[in-house]
Amino acid sequence: MFRYIALVWNVSDEQQSRTAESLDEQLRAQAWRPAFTGRGLRVFCADEGATLRALPLVNDAGVVLGTLFERNRSVDDDSPARRAVLSARSCEQILASQGRWLIESCWGNYVALLHDAAAGTVRVLKDPTGTLPCFKTRFENVTLLFSNIGDCIELGVRRFSIDPAYLRARVLGFSSLETNALEAVEQIRRGECVELDPAARAIVRSRRFYWDPFTFLEPRSVIEDPERAATSMRATVRSCTQTLSVGHASLLHRLSGGLDSSIVAGCLGRASTEPRIACYTFFNPHGHSDERPWARLAAEHSGFEHLEYPVDPAEVDFPALVRPRPATEPVSLISYMMRGTIDHRLATERKVTAVFTGDGGDSGFCSDSFPYAVTDYLRRHGPRLAALRLASEVALRTERSTGAVLLRSMRQWLFGGKTRELFPALLMGSRLVSTQLRDAFAMPETFPHPWFSHLRQVPWDVIRRLGTLVTTPEFYNVIDPAQPEPELISPLYAQPAMELFLRIPIHIHAEGGRDRGLARRAFVREVPQPILQRLWKDRAPGFHSELLLRNLDLVRELFLDGVLIRDGLLDRAAVEAALAPGPSKTEVLPVEIYRHLDVEIWARYWSDQRIRRP
Repeated sequence: MFRYIALVWNVSDEQQSRTAESLDEQLRAQAWRPAFTGRGLRVFCADEGATLRALPLVNDAGVVLGTLFERNRSVDDDSPARRAVLSARSCEQILASQGRWLIESCWGNYVALLHDAAAGTVRVLKDPTGTLPCFKTRFENVTLLFSNIGDCIELGVRRFSIDPAYLRARVLGFSSLETNALEAVEQIRRGECVELDPAARAIVRSRRFYWDPFTFLEPRSVIEDPERAATSMRATVRSCTQTLSVGHASLLHRLSGGLDSSIVAGCLGRASTEPRIACYTFFNPHGHSDERPWARLAAEHSGFEHLEYPVDPAEVDFPALVRPRPATEPVSLISYMMRGTIDHRLATERKVTAVFTGDGGDSGFCSDSFPYAVTDYLRRHGPRLAALRLASEVALRTERSTGAVLLRSMRQWLFGGKTRELFPALLMGSRLVSTQLRDAFAMPETFPHPWFSHLRQVPWDVIRRLGTLVTTPEFYNVIDPAQPEPELISPLYAQPAMELFLRIPIHIHAEGGRDRGLARRAFVREVPQPILQRLWKDRAPGFHSELLLRNLDLVRELFLDGVLIRDGLLDRAAVEAALAPGPSKTEVLPVEIYRHLDVEIWARYWSDQRIRRP
């Protein structure tokens, strides 16, 4: 998978220059390719492919790393966007705008490093919605910008340590991008531009967000006509999906049979003859429900080969999954199990370079934010009779009374929200957390992302609409990073799609009071009618519980001999009771155990090496 490391230093400082030269020699010896060489800035890349690669700017102005496309002129244009060509004129516009031109005129999955030789500064720009990460650290006063922390460890850059405040909050289920997980490692966030001045004492001269989700919620941007909204939604999603498939000779689509993945399949199905596309559905052979009949409908409708892949908990190599490896933050064991086993095995067999998903539909099509539809309406129009009708629709879907929905929405509209509202729910889902941590933890008045730090209240409706964009990008498969890995692509998170979704009010997304009602109207040609009409989704219950039960001894050993109990963050007696063999009356849910296991595995890597590893 594509990786990069950039070195930024003060050329007038002899010690920094020697360190930079030493790191340069190590990278070249490890077969990293120099992608840019300038005064005080060197950029190296590894594992470049047909789509993720370095795009140099003319006149030594820097480099764009990743994928970059031109914007279509209209949201109603469903043709694939062209890959961006960085001409001399466009490079001038990039520099003159200090990088804003890229976000306004292009989209993709990229990190741009802009070099101003005259001023001696470097600007680092992360695109608004892509998954290619960007982190920053210091080594002997040289600044390193990197995508994969494992590469820093290979260079012997430094021994990183966990921020204790982050760890305490994460164990309780709370995380915020305003807090760094590792000390001395900062994240360049989506839509952020950081200006570095290596000659200054405080090397970070400024941090600005060039992309703000609230821009697309303003009255001048809003689309409230359902017909126009549906037309634009279909065109934009089709364009993004087909654009992202270009450059891949063969790809897979992870098809669950639900609405979102079926929409992506339908949009891929209307692409050209290239690339070769197959859909796959994984299933539990012992499960009590089955998504395969629905997935077969979607695959047949789109004209794709359909692969059905059994995942038996008895055959999962659990000890390999829980082996600690470096990552900047805890990662989901279950999601990486899919990437490290299912996706990788199928990709290797079929020689594919990308796996498409329907991720982003829950947030983008406003399924997650529907309970806030009345709040969103009141903010736009104030109290009208239509708000009462909408409250009744929300009440019906959320199994509450219309009065309760209206009262809650009015309160949110008038007084906003606070992060402390999360605390009771966090405690309910943290039964293994120690009493000391539960009693001592003070809910921080921070927001999930600095996009919201200027606000006095928490805009829960907007946060729910952004989905995983308010979290750290998950780009690499840390289960086995040495294996060649297909790129994971989610078209519903593409920048043009997300911007359009935000422009459409929640109640329009829920047209007719139906979950994703507008999407069901927009993609009537792409999705089979039975899936459009279905308002439920089959699950495969029991898989996670069975996987846990089959590996109970190992999980118990990991916790009882681990970091979280040693540091007093989890209660030993509660953990022993929850993981005791035989019938159990514990109220602890598997989701909490897996959450703590994710953190334990991550913390083990960075903590005292004397702790025995599995």
